[in-house]
Amino acid sequence: MSEDPYVYPGTDVLINKEDIRDRDELEAFERLVTANRMEHLPRRVPITGAGYRRLHRHIFGPVYAWAGQDRTVNLAKGGSLFCLVPHIAGQMAQRFAAIRAENGLRGLTREAFAARAAEHLCEINAIHPFREGNGRTLRAFLVCLAGTAGHRVALERIDPAGWNEASVGSFRQGDYEAMRRVILDALVEPAPKRPTGRGGQRR
Repeated sequence: MSEDPYVYPGTDVLINKEDIRDRDELEAFERLVTANRMEHLPRRVPITGAGYRRLHRHIFGPVYAWAGQDRTVNLAKGGSLFCLVPHIAGQMAQRFAAIRAENGLRGLTREAFAARAAEHLCEINAIHPFREGNGRTLRAFLVCLAGTAGHRVALERIDPAGWNEASVGSFRQGDYEAMRRVILDALVEPAPKRPTGRGGQRR
């Protein structure tokens, strides 16, 4: 098996900008940095492959030099391969063309949005375009996708274990239902309109 160019030789620690060589220390640093970046996502991210890569670069840029770039090594989980490297770009282009063909999921009810977003997110997860950080980028993308479609996502409502279980289930069985429920639970109900007085002025 060829050496993974993303890790320090002889280790499983990803090469990083801070040159942290301890896996636990790197994980702690990465979580701290990316949590802050997730709270300050860029505005008006285009719902395109380029926009998706921009999100990854925004979240992981302070940690990894390759942030925002498609991976160059094949990845597997639980014995199942994610999209092979030569097909990543093409599969990403097809997936975002499918989202574009659905008008970016605009005009859908919360229930319909959750169902369609679940399929698209699960398929992007199966592509797994990055060496690290695919799950966090997907959640950030969900926020952006929902925003452009007229919905709002509360990331704190997403249980990480439930998200991971839904991702694994969709990857292995092609079942989007668990992810649909996760997304629906994270959608924030719009605030009720306050009554107005005479002349349309709010009381």
